[in-house]
Amino acid sequence: MSAAETSRRRVALGGPVNFRDLGGYPAADGRRVAWGRLYRSDSLHHLVSGDGPLLHERGLATAIDFRADDELDRIGIGHLGDLDIRHVHLPTVDRALHTVRPPGREMPKSAAEVYLHMLRGGAVAYAAALRTIVEADVLPAVFFCMAGKDRTGVFSAIVHGLLGVSDDDIVADYVLTEAVVTTIHERGRLSHPDAAAHWKDMPEDLMGAKAASMEGLVAGVHRDWGGWDSYVTDIGVGPEVVDALRDLLLEPKY
Repeated sequence: MSAAETSRRRVALGGPVNFRDLGGYPAADGRRVAWGRLYRSDSLHHLVSGDGPLLHERGLATAIDFRADDELDRIGIGHLGDLDIRHVHLPTVDRALHTVRPPGREMPKSAAEVYLHMLRGGAVAYAAALRTIVEADVLPAVFFCMAGKDRTGVFSAIVHGLLGVSDDDIVADYVLTEAVVTTIHERGRLSHPDAAAHWKDMPEDLMGAKAASMEGLVAGVHRDWGGWDSYVTDIGVGPEVVDALRDLLLEPKY
């Protein structure tokens, strides 16, 4: 990934620090993922007033929110609520702590293991998000969680995988969060001072955005499902949704 493409991918906002375009990657049938149609981000409750016009210029119509019920209740949507952008709440879990420690399970030992749990535990939300994206008048859209790294990173991998983006590029896109992860954690500690006590036993590699974490997820998808298409079939997403996703998010053939 060139420096110019990385720069184009990042959207400089006053609030969120991890708002990025999913476009530009080589995909299926020699096509590329289209720019300006689907974005990923850290939590949009951080939006400031100056961000509204920038998002309006990009035509942003929909924001898909993967945050847990208790996160939405505690934090809300902030300035997003003042904008003409549809907010779709699709929590992957009911409580934020369950993103790392699923109920009735031991703490996972690695970020990759956490992400594989997210694929299973967040299946209803991820399936609904895929169906939402292909509805009329939804795009351009953004999906987000708190850091824009874990729940968001897993869904980004699903989308890119279905579009035919290579495993290496799926990993490279995930790693881009590493550049801002320190800022994200510092901001989280300020807004939620008691968070450290809740997350103290989490896998150490979950604090960053290292290639090995996404490599482990991708390998797990190939091992457990045989690929991204089989995964979404398993969670109840039909081929008509996948075909529509490709029609909407890939540049046309020439």
